[in-house]
Amino acid sequence: METSLALGLRKLMLSRVVMATTLLLIAAYVEAVSETLRAVNPIYFLIGAVYLLTLLHVLALRFLRPLEPQAYAQVVGDLLVITGLVYVTGGIRFGFILLYPVSVLSASVLLRRRGSLFLAGLATLLYAGALWLVRAGVLPPEGLADVPLLPTKAILYSVFVTGVACFTAATIGSVLTESLRRAGEKLEEAAGQVADLRELNELIVNSIQSGLLTTDSAGRILYLNAFGESILKQPASAMRGRLVHEVLGSHLDPVALRARAGSPALARLEVEYARPEGPPADLGVSVTRLATPGRPASGYLVVFQDLTEIKRLEEEVRVREKLAAVGEMAAQLAHEIRNPLGSISGSAQVLLGGEGIPAEHEDLLRIITRESRRLSDTLNRFLFQARPPGRQRGPVDLGRVLGEAVTLLRNGPEVSERHEVAFDCDEGPHVCLADRDQMVQVFWNLARNGLEAMPGGGRLAVRLRRSDGDVVLSVHDEGRGMGRDEQRRMFGPFQSGSPMGTGLGLAIVYRIVREHGGDITVRSTPGRGTGVEVRLPRVPVPVEA
Repeated sequence: METSLALGLRKLMLSRVVMATTLLLIAAYVEAVSETLRAVNPIYFLIGAVYLLTLLHVLALRFLRPLEPQAYAQVVGDLLVITGLVYVTGGIRFGFILLYPVSVLSASVLLRRRGSLFLAGLATLLYAGALWLVRAGVLPPEGLADVPLLPTKAILYSVFVTGVACFTAATIGSVLTESLRRAGEKLEEAAGQVADLRELNELIVNSIQSGLLTTDSAGRILYLNAFGESILKQPASAMRGRLVHEVLGSHLDPVALRARAGSPALARLEVEYARPEGPPADLGVSVTRLATPGRPASGYLVVFQDLTEIKRLEEEVRVREKLAAVGEMAAQLAHEIRNPLGSISGSAQVLLGGEGIPAEHEDLLRIITRESRRLSDTLNRFLFQARPPGRQRGPVDLGRVLGEAVTLLRNGPEVSERHEVAFDCDEGPHVCLADRDQMVQVFWNLARNGLEAMPGGGRLAVRLRRSDGDVVLSVHDEGRGMGRDEQRRMFGPFQSGSPMGTGLGLAIVYRIVREHGGDITVRSTPGRGTGVEVRLPRVPVPVEA
């Protein structure tokens, strides 16, 4: 209320200044073209009074409270100035008498009905008083020189008309103002309720831990909530207006949207979403018809969730189940094969130690010995899957261990002249609580896989660094790369990309890393190589003074 009253007072002051300036220009023009000039035109005093009162009102509006007495003071001041104009220029012949109802009307806008009626009465009294004082000879006639000559009935009629005009303006203005005020209050209340509902709606929608977008009947995206922006890695402004199947895949074209929204069996699906940056994501999507009263098919509601981590955990569970099955099978193989295999190898070695063996038989015995040893190594790998970790672990500086392993790799038969092995290690120490031999085994399996993926040569980048309390080993090759399905299966047993491999190397790597409390992730793009990252908990080492 106080803010609207202050705004009304400012408008009143502005209109007063405009009218006074206009009157000043008119008075100056009249004097300029008039043949009979007065020494000092009294209108100038009234105009000066208007400017002075306006200045005082501006200061009062800025520094004084409450505002209602200021509204009365401004309107009363205006009525006094109008009375002065009527006295100077003539009240019956000239039109300044019409300013009384105009001023009262402005009061009805600023004040309530009682105040505006009071000011209407005051305006009538001021006008009647000015006429009576001139007619009684108390004041010189000035512009009201004809008042003493007029009959009393004419003067009373003029006062009556002025009073009726003032009270009518006060009444009509008050009624309209009250109606507008009530309508404004209802509108403000309704706007507040709408704003509250809108804020509550946005709060609810943005609090949902699922992506949510709405489309029109043609499948164009209209809205995307904040959680959906974080999943899709794109702002809602960039998505608005695009077709939903351009974003989430061809399974959600307009025909498919209608079919899925109309059938509960087809409403849910899983899609692969290609993010603008980073690896693709697996999304679980559900489609519902978005209907409004009178428009049964106005659009669609698409709810989606990021299932990438869930898929990874499911794949991890499947890998563990496979490893458990491999472990059980390895125990059976150990019982059924190990003893006969040892007998075969031992017998072949005894025969090799004898004399007079033909060269052809000696070669065959060596083949038997070599193949028995290879089969024994394979069996030992199976046994590793079934045997629980029993070796003690201690602090191991992976920087030193990997430095030695990289040196051996560079001089080994796996690295040809077309291969390059690069090793980058930041400032250590890189100490983990681990088994040294198993850490070497992890590196050799990852390095050999990388080299096998580059039969025509290429660069194998090995990097060791510290990050957020972990030691991170990354091995990146420039080989053939892998698709998403192959990446998901790569840590399972018997998943080998080489025709000569057993498919157990990465399964062993996965088990060693998990038993050491670490994590292993793979990023690969077909035709652009594969990067494997191993994270192991780092042991804090105090810095020597």
